[in-house]
Amino acid sequence: GVFFLDHLLDKVAWMQTIEKDQGAFDETVLEVVGLEARERGEEGYDSECAKHVFPNARGNHEVALYALCWWRVSERWGGPFGARGSTVIHFADPRLADVNHVVGARGLAEPAILHHFAGRSKDWNEMLEQFGMSRRATADCRQVYDHVDAMAAQHSCVPGAEAVWPGVRCM
Repeated sequence: GVFFLDHLLDKVAWMQTIEKDQGAFDETVLEVVGLEARERGEEGYDSECAKHVFPNARGNHEVALYALCWWRVSERWGGPFGARGSTVIHFADPRLADVNHVVGARGLAEPAILHHFAGRSKDWNEMLEQFGMSRRATADCRQVYDHVDAMAAQHSCVPGAEAVWPGVRCM
């Protein structure tokens, strides 16, 4: 909701975080489940993982240390993997649905609710081709919105049915 987004946007100016905005997003998740823990009378999140969001003294990111800390804290305040709970955040069980599939070598072949073009190896031309727009058209937000609306109007997402893009199935 707006509460989560407000807390995330408070961190937009953070510099040198892991995976650009990923660290700010991940910290916001921990803060929110920590606030909920406090509401239940528990200790809550004390930003113990935040030290790993930024580079160490040598300028290196310690992503593995952050990930280990994040998993430990999210389990403590949100519950175990596959059964996390929150009144603000809906945690999807990744064994049931790929909510944020990072498009890589497998392309769009994997069924997912959301295909996320991310990482250093992203091919902008391939992304735009899959999206069905020219690079020039993406400079105009109205054209992008109209294209998305037109594509969405062509298909309804019924579990197991083909989605907006050919070869992609709705979960």
